[in-house]
Amino acid sequence: MLTLIAALAEDRVIGSASGGIPWDLPRDRAHFRARTEGRWLLVGRRTYAEMEGWFGDRTPIILTKQPDFRPRHPAHRVVASPAAALDLARANGVGELIVCGGAEVYAATLPLAGCLVLTRIGLHVDIPDPVRFPDFESSGEWRLSHTETWPAADGGPAARCEIHARKPQGGMAKSSLARGPLPG
Repeated sequence: MLTLIAALAEDRVIGSASGGIPWDLPRDRAHFRARTEGRWLLVGRRTYAEMEGWFGDRTPIILTKQPDFRPRHPAHRVVASPAAALDLARANGVGELIVCGGAEVYAATLPLAGCLVLTRIGLHVDIPDPVRFPDFESSGEWRLSHTETWPAADGGPAARCEIHARKPQGGMAKSSLARGPLPG
């Protein structure tokens, strides 16, 4: 299965085009680390650079259009397409590949995903060049399957963790790592 995980402020803002996330929420960071521990992650090249140094037991696959890009760690993998990332995950027996951003990677993988794990932050962020998580709600393809409210703490805003599952189409989910290769 392909799962997208992200923290979204109001208007689906996930960060700035210049890089970085304009908030620091310890509860969400702990949730993210626990949810991704020991997992294979799909990240864009810029997100990989921003996250460098904390991957630990996670295996990042870096999605990039730069054919000469080399990660700093030999166990980190590089691919040129979401299909190649899924094929690599399947070949290594991975049951769930978790997409961690950035915005272009989320947009490219949303049509293939079966699950969204989203932290909705009760915060309006006014930043130059905001980057947004793709609109998934207007498609009608998703159902909210779980929600957990996190009260405001340590001076930070309240948040809500939501898990969305893709609605079955004809009895089958739209994406699965168990199915055959994807085009592309």
